[in-house]
Order: sequence, then C-alpha cells, then structure tokens
Amino acid sequence: MAKKHGGGHGGGSEERWLLTYADLITLLLAFFIILWAGSRADLEKFGRLAKALSQAFGVSVFEGEGGGVLGTGSGLFEFSQLSGAQRQFMHISEKLQQYASQEGLSESIAVNFRNEGIVITLSNALLFPSGGVEIGEESRGTLAEIAELIRPLPNEVRIEAHTDNLPTNSPVYPTNWELSAARAAAVVRYLIDTEGIEASRLSALGYGEQRSIYANDTREHRLLNRRADILILYPNEKTAPIVNVIGNYPNQEKK
Repeated sequence: MAKKHGGGHGGGSEERWLLTYADLITLLLAFFIILWAGSRADLEKFGRLAKALSQAFGVSVFEGEGGGVLGTGSGLFEFSQLSGAQRQFMHISEKLQQYASQEGLSESIAVNFRNEGIVITLSNALLFPSGGVEIGEESRGTLAEIAELIRPLPNEVRIEAHTDNLPTNSPVYPTNWELSAARAAAVVRYLIDTEGIEASRLSALGYGEQRSIYANDTREHRLLNRRADILILYPNEKTAPIVNVIGNYPNQEKK
C-alpha cells in the first residue's frame, strides 16, 4: 500500500524549506529593485523605495556624494539639488561620524552647517590639557583626520577658540581672551607645521567666553562651551543650513 502524503506533522516539516526560500527570494527581489531604481534618472522614485525598504528591514539607506538621495524624517534631498557646500558637508559629516564612532569620540566632535560654511567643533578637553595651549598627544589623530578632509579643498579655514566664563588664574594668560587666542593659534600652527596645510588658507580667532552656546550654569555646560571650531568658509554660497550633530553641540548659527 502506498504511503499517504500531505497533512500531518511530517508534511509540514518537509515544506519548511519553502518558507526560507520564499524569504530569500523576497530579499533578493528587494535588492535588485534597489539596483534597478538606483540606475534610473528618477531619483525621487528611488528615494521612496529606499525609505520604504529602510522602514521594512530596519536599516539605513544612504547613497553617496556622487548621486542619489538621503531619506530623512522631513523628506528627501536630491544630491543634484544641493549646493557644493552642502554636498561637502554631507561628505565631511559622514567621514567624521564614522571616525568619532570608531575612536569613541562621539561626545567630543560635532559637525554643523551655518551660513558661513561648515563648522567642525572639537571639545577643548580633546584638544588641550586643562589650562594649557599645547595640542595633546591624543588629539593629533583627530586633527590629522580633519586635515585629510580640508587639504584638497580650495576654501579658507578659520579656527575659532572659545572658553567658559571662569577666570584663567594664569599669569601667562590673564584673561580668557588671551587663552582662547593662544589655543586658536596652536591649532593653526599644528595644521601648518605638522599637517602641511597652506598658511595662507588659515586664520585664528579667540572669542573667550563671549560666544557661549550654553549658559555657564553647570559643569557640563561649561565643558561644552570650552571648544574649538574649525570653520571651512564658503563666502559665495548663502544657503539655508542643514544640521547634522555628532556630539552634544547644537547648530551654532551666529545671531
């Protein structure tokens, strides 16, 4: 007598591979749809698809600087519509975000975009010893990473150093004006002497405590106010800012 098939526990077990196979085919189909859509000129269509797949599979979808779209909570940016400064901002923020994550420095590095250009913010705790103006050994890798990003650019770069409102208690730097100016100059000297950035592209400014981004009311806020901004200038591009914060620093648009 022939054995009966179907039904029962045994039949279901034999057909389980079909579920795995169907899942695999679905994922492959989604992958090839992305490849197909990415090759089309209709970037908005690709963006909608990428966003839907991102939500479905719980992954981020980001197309690089050369083209494509970036899905955000507020919609889609077409890279072809971004200014040169905005495209460079995307590139720099992506690279430094990766670096900060790898080095455990996400709370010490931030990248923002303001009307003057791209601003890379480094905490003073990363750059300098307490009360000092010499570049710390542990911060040299970070400055080297930033130098690699700004070296090929034609833009001028301005270093702006900031302090909190506590007195310096130093006979060498009697006020925060002197301390911040010396720290900005130290970063400039390092970029010139060690990283080979052209001196004609660089300038240094010390603001003391005059441009705090937080009230100097807590230790945490004072730490955040003690910072150095590396500003890549775009004088001919006036665009609405796109903001990307890696660390704890907000957009620092000048009032």
